[in-house]
Amino acid sequence: MNRTAPARAAAPRRRRWLPYAGLHALLFVLLLLLAGSTAHEGDREAWRTWATHLLRHGLGEAYALPSLDYNPLYLYVLWLFGRLAGSAAAIQQYSHGLKVATLLFDFGGALLAASLLRGARRRFVGSLWLLLNAGYLYNTLIWQQVDAIYTSLVLAAVLLALWQRPGPSLALYVLALNAKLQAIVFLPLLGLLWLPLLRRRPRQLLAGLALAAAVQLLLVAPFVWGGPRSYLDRILQINFTAVSVYPYVTVNAFNIWVLLMPDALRWTSDTLPKLGLIYRHWGLLAFGGASALALAPLLRASWQRLRTGAAFTPLQAPLVLLVGGLIPLVFCYFNTEMHERYWHPAVLFLGAYALVSRRWLPYALVSLGYYLNLHTMFRNYHNRPIWLVQHPQLVALLFTGALLAGFYCLWLEYRRPAAAPAGRA
Repeated sequence: MNRTAPARAAAPRRRRWLPYAGLHALLFVLLLLLAGSTAHEGDREAWRTWATHLLRHGLGEAYALPSLDYNPLYLYVLWLFGRLAGSAAAIQQYSHGLKVATLLFDFGGALLAASLLRGARRRFVGSLWLLLNAGYLYNTLIWQQVDAIYTSLVLAAVLLALWQRPGPSLALYVLALNAKLQAIVFLPLLGLLWLPLLRRRPRQLLAGLALAAAVQLLLVAPFVWGGPRSYLDRILQINFTAVSVYPYVTVNAFNIWVLLMPDALRWTSDTLPKLGLIYRHWGLLAFGGASALALAPLLRASWQRLRTGAAFTPLQAPLVLLVGGLIPLVFCYFNTEMHERYWHPAVLFLGAYALVSRRWLPYALVSLGYYLNLHTMFRNYHNRPIWLVQHPQLVALLFTGALLAGFYCLWLEYRRPAAAPAGRA
């Protein structure tokens, strides 16, 4: 009797979420059909060139291509796509099919964000706040970039850390770093979540580090031992020289530099001096200070838990998600050399925060700003007229408002007593 009780209890739960799974699948197909083959031509041409090279030479010779400057994870997607396409001509014709893989991560991120809500219906409706957000999906469906991959992996790593699962959390974070190096900005946040586990679950943490090392080894294995030569030096060079590849105050991100400098979007060098420092160093200082301010409440909470032997739980999700949204926001707002796509993680994390806290203003402002930033640069690249309210300074003010609203919410989270997130038992 006791053995069949869990199965009987699980059956109604399955019946509750299965219809919503069908609706998500229908929405997935509809979004792909509506997006069609639209893409940023520069990025699409890179995917075509890289996928064709991988089809002809295999993963072991991937980094022999001088233009290939991505970390290993997405190369597996391109290699598999090339194998499925079967020929260079098919890769050229059906390259928009790569959106399928990235859109899966968009859906995964939205479902993870909604997983903190209670009840299948609430989770479904919560996921739609992201999946019907043009700002959230533009990067994948219109631009055909892949920032959704590392963003969703980082969110999964954060939630697993809240659930005290250091092994999978560390492994997923390694995958995120191997998707895009921008995931490095989340290391302080995740480190503060893992820190209390040194006392509470040290063996699990050490096992997680071993698992993360094994995942990293497996990811780079084809590129190190799968060809006539090792390309480990090439992978390291890509990561260590990522800074200063585009040495300009902004690479089309409508951030504080657009407000401070009228000519910022005209490829102004970030090595020019100002008051004893170059622009790049001023940006780093501002980013460091804003990051320290954003992380301060979490640092205090992590230290308290380390001393008492407690650990973070989903009850702290609002604070953690808000910090997770502020970190990429200040990263892209203050630093030089920022691309327009680097706002992407802020949308997902602030969207998740809005779902559990019911504070929507930061999410709304950053979503609108991100959409306008992407759409403006997309149309400009393709020599199409720019219309609506897309002036760079106005869009930069939206991000400024999102930043101020986010820090105000952080103050509110710091002051409130510990409580369950909205929508949870």
